Amino acid sequence: MNNEWMKRTLLAISIQFVMGSLYAAEEVTDASAEVAETATEAAQPEQAGSADATPSASSSEQADTASGAPVASSSPAVTINKDETKSLVPKPGTQAAEALQKKEGDATQETNLQEVFTSNERQYSLIKKGEFSTFYDLDYSYYRDSQINAGMNEGQLYQLRVDEDANHTITNTFTAQYGILDNLTFTASIPFVAKSDNLKDATTAGLGDINLGARWEPFPLKAGRLPLILFGSLSTKTGDSPYEINPNTDLSTGKGYYSVGVGASTRKYIDPVVLFASVSANYGFKETGLNQVRGGGNAEGEGGNQAGGRILDEFDPGMTGGFSFGFAYSFNYDVSMTMSYQQSFNMNTSFKYKPVAGQSDSYDAADQSSGMFSIALGVRVNPETIVNGTLGIGLTEDSPDISLGLSFPLDILGFGKKKAK
Repeated sequence: MNNEWMKRTLLAISIQFVMGSLYAAEEVTDASAEVAETATEAAQPEQAGSADATPSASSSEQADTASGAPVASSSPAVTINKDETKSLVPKPGTQAAEALQKKEGDATQETNLQEVFTSNERQYSLIKKGEFSTFYDLDYSYYRDSQINAGMNEGQLYQLRVDEDANHTITNTFTAQYGILDNLTFTASIPFVAKSDNLKDATTAGLGDINLGARWEPFPLKAGRLPLILFGSLSTKTGDSPYEINPNTDLSTGKGYYSVGVGASTRKYIDPVVLFASVSANYGFKETGLNQVRGGGNAEGEGGNQAGGRILDEFDPGMTGGFSFGFAYSFNYDVSMTMSYQQSFNMNTSFKYKPVAGQSDSYDAADQSSGMFSIALGVRVNPETIVNGTLGIGLTEDSPDISLGLSFPLDILGFGKKKAK
């Protein structure tokens, strides 16, 4: 009797437990369906016909929701068709897209290379029509030479001395350039020179030779063709001429003659460098009526005093030709480097002295060659200004032993670049 009662009691408890579980599951299913329906309504656009409206769920998804299937995620979620996934790329016309687009003033790798290159090698570039810019260049060069001082008397050597000569030259050059046309640029430079010579124990300072020039690009830029820039120059003799001073005690600040030059240059951008090369030729005009005593003595009247020296009457500088090549490399937006080699040849230089005892006297100088290897470091001090420092090493006897240079646009000092309106 007790066993039968216990069985009935356990059976009643089991039935109540199963019925309670089914009721709880039904409540959870109903709640899940209600949450899914609320989320779907929230995903619908507020206004019909909106461009960002999201289509309603597919018929199979609606059937699953209506059937009361439990939601797998622990939090409410909206099921979105894969075709409706929004792209991470901003749509055209939006503020985000406009912010990501490259602005007109933004620098690309090639434009940065071009700016770095032309800041140090200006003869390879032009400026726009109506644009005006100015530059300042500070250059220092050092020559060192050994001179043999020998004295002879009746075939006997009575004096032999080796003199060490050192020459220091500092040149301050102000350059202005103006764009006549988009493919034609005029330039002018005014140098101020200071010199010191250890052997003569002399110093001097003054105006150097003013230079005028032009750069012209005859053909427009075209894909697959190297750019070509033709340039010409006129060098004056505004500085102190070496043929109008006492060469034994004084120093000059100019070369003493007029000259004209022509040349051509080209360049090629090959990321991440730009290669460049140029050729040039110069012709110096003959100077006459100099009347300068060479080798000692003093000039007196037309014939002068011939004791201890000869009187220079004419000087023909001859022809000078040369070439250069190199490359520029930009490490990053702020630092760049340019390496170049320049070679020049001076030919057909001659000196003519006043005749002595009815006989003319002339001297043809040996051809000279000057080679320089240069390294320039460019540093961007602000978005529009690059300062270049240059180190040059002479490779031949006729070259400076060493040269140093500093170059920057004058707008860094307040002389802003001007453009045509």
